[in-house]
Amino acid sequence: MKSLRNLSITLVLALILSACATPYDTEKSFWTFGKGFETVQIAPDSWQISFVGNTNTDRALTRKYVMLKSAEVCKQAGYRYFTFTNEQTNRDSVGQFGIGSSNSDILWGNSTYDKETSSVVEVTGLNSNTTDSGGRVYDVNYILSHVSTES
Repeated sequence: MKSLRNLSITLVLALILSACATPYDTEKSFWTFGKGFETVQIAPDSWQISFVGNTNTDRALTRKYVMLKSAEVCKQAGYRYFTFTNEQTNRDSVGQFGIGSSNSDILWGNSTYDKETSSVVEVTGLNSNTTDSGGRVYDVNYILSHVSTES
């Protein structure tokens, strides 16, 4: 009886957590079901930033999150500007979740597909607003003061 209660509590908490868009400050981990940010420095002035959101995190919000995280990382490293050298955003159907039981070789159960938005960017910090980078150059302070994490 106690294990059934614990299972019920766990399921309710999982449903509550999955009902909201993935918060901005989420770091990707086992406890966040693989949702959130992961940042890897790939060169002295460059980072790969990836973000995975849940069903309620759409492409526009994902783009804001990645833009803001890029500005934060570059500011912390001492850069005034940044550019994306590579960028990819997807919205995919993933996973199959459900509970089933077998009785006399008949499987009864329920399953659903979840949608998640993911984005991976390579961002390079710049000391000046140069047009030689071949792409759009963003001002770190402008992004930090004008881009909101609210949907």
